[in-house]
Amino acid sequence: MKTTKTLFILGIILCLLIPFTTIAQWSQNTIQHDGIQRQYWIYVSPNYDANTPASLIVTLHGMGDDATNFRGINFNDVADTANVIILVPDALVDDLTGMTAWNSSAGVDLIGVSYYPNSNINDVDFINTIVNETIANYSIEATKTYVCGFSMGGFMTQKLALEANSPFAAFASVAGTFGSGLTISNPGRTIPIAHFHGTEDGTVGYDNNMFGSNVQDLVDFWVDNNNCDATPIHTFLPDNYQDGFTVEHFLYDNGDNNTVVELFKVNNAGHIWLHEGVHDISYTGEIWNFFNRHTHQNLSIDEEKKYDFTIYPNPTSGVVTIKSDYAHTQKISIKDLNGKEVYNGDMNGITQIDVSALTVGLYFVEIGNTVQKIVVQ
Repeated sequence: MKTTKTLFILGIILCLLIPFTTIAQWSQNTIQHDGIQRQYWIYVSPNYDANTPASLIVTLHGMGDDATNFRGINFNDVADTANVIILVPDALVDDLTGMTAWNSSAGVDLIGVSYYPNSNINDVDFINTIVNETIANYSIEATKTYVCGFSMGGFMTQKLALEANSPFAAFASVAGTFGSGLTISNPGRTIPIAHFHGTEDGTVGYDNNMFGSNVQDLVDFWVDNNNCDATPIHTFLPDNYQDGFTVEHFLYDNGDNNTVVELFKVNNAGHIWLHEGVHDISYTGEIWNFFNRHTHQNLSIDEEKKYDFTIYPNPTSGVVTIKSDYAHTQKISIKDLNGKEVYNGDMNGITQIDVSALTVGLYFVEIGNTVQKIVVQ
């Protein structure tokens, strides 16, 4: 009798588990990067349709955290309704601190001694690599690729925006600004930026950030870079929850190329990620709303334009054929997502190029003033 009851209970549990396992779309991936085994999670919604290219959001966890835990900011809920694929990579453990850390250029300078965690790790290239791999394996709209992060992940987000922004349309940082070790002062383009920060953040101070720039200095940099209005539109978000916080929104509008800078100043909030249904603001929801308003203008291509050349097969893993309608010899260039040229030459009529040695990912073929996308598998 006891055995029958036990089997009955196990049967109920199994019935509960099987649908959950079937629905769950998180998967963990491992790659070799610079001779090191790296891991990241990817979320692909059950509603994903390869015929409708999806947006892509990279989310970066804080110091001492990991991707498994950071999945809890619930961007997968956004993905289920908004046609988005989510990437959550893992940072490596830093030898000195014993905690996971991005090479974000956020560090300290104490008594003349500077220390920047994992400064020998090329996390910029690692993130670009997994973005390229995802673009090669899924149908991704290249003009709708974004990055956000919390704490050290926020510092890493700002580093990408400043140093390696080519693949991404917009950036959002939470409780992480410019790291004190950053040296590049010209991002090379206008970039939509959103920043979220609690005024009582005891880890990354709002006005006394020991790891990098203060919040207003960060905002002022991007406002100047984007040539936005110097005076923001200032509003308060509704104070719907008794959470002890109030949220001020500063919108710096009318930047070049329709770019904006947005600051969400959360009065009395500490070093936390704020959630829907608990706080007056959902960081996840607001970040998605911000991303969803912006596309990468530098990569945008007029779909109604009659192209002056054709590419086939596309995607490809070997030799690609490019047929040009130009009546005279033209220069042909192929560039990766970072704008690095991986091929250049002359063509007139039909040209075949072996791209099998290229890393999988999205590339841009330029002939004259015309650009087309090509995916290398």
